[in-house]
Amino acid sequence: MDEFLVFIRSYINLSAEAERSIRSMGKETLKKKGELIAEEGKTSKHLYFLASGVARTYLYLNGKDVTHWIALENSLITSWHSYILEKPSSEYVELTEDSQLVELSKDNWEVLYQKHPELERFSRRVLEQEMAVIDEFYKGYYFLKAKEKYELLVETIPNITQKANLGHIASMLGITQETLSRIRGK
Repeated sequence: MDEFLVFIRSYINLSAEAERSIRSMGKETLKKKGELIAEEGKTSKHLYFLASGVARTYLYLNGKDVTHWIALENSLITSWHSYILEKPSSEYVELTEDSQLVELSKDNWEVLYQKHPELERFSRRVLEQEMAVIDEFYKGYYFLKAKEKYELLVETIPNITQKANLGHIASMLGITQETLSRIRGK
């Protein structure tokens, strides 16, 4: 829980009352590698802070497992489309290593927002930052060659190659694992 509170404080000044509320509503959980925290066809009703571990968001296209994002520790994760719009998810969110999470339901967030308006500012700032990162990554992604995509990814998420499965990274970049190995070898 402490890592989550430090994360929040990196965006806003957190009142003692808001901290107590988060501690009382947040649920710390340890989940094993391979566990899903979002599934296709199910509505995501929880937001998770990844205190430690790695997660990937993927879907199936033409029967093939395609990773489209990788989240490292100190990230908020969920099936965003499902969570925000309260619709069934079209993707999966899988933990790719044993992970420590802080879990809060959407209903609990709404209570927190009502009681502690600074938490709405926190959420807005996090979403703005994440949107900027994703926008920058995918804006370049469509026009770049494989090596340039890899360089953009490493620039966007510097320690991703130390934490994430190379097969998942290759899938996210839309290249084969062999191509990724060649690029990394140079």
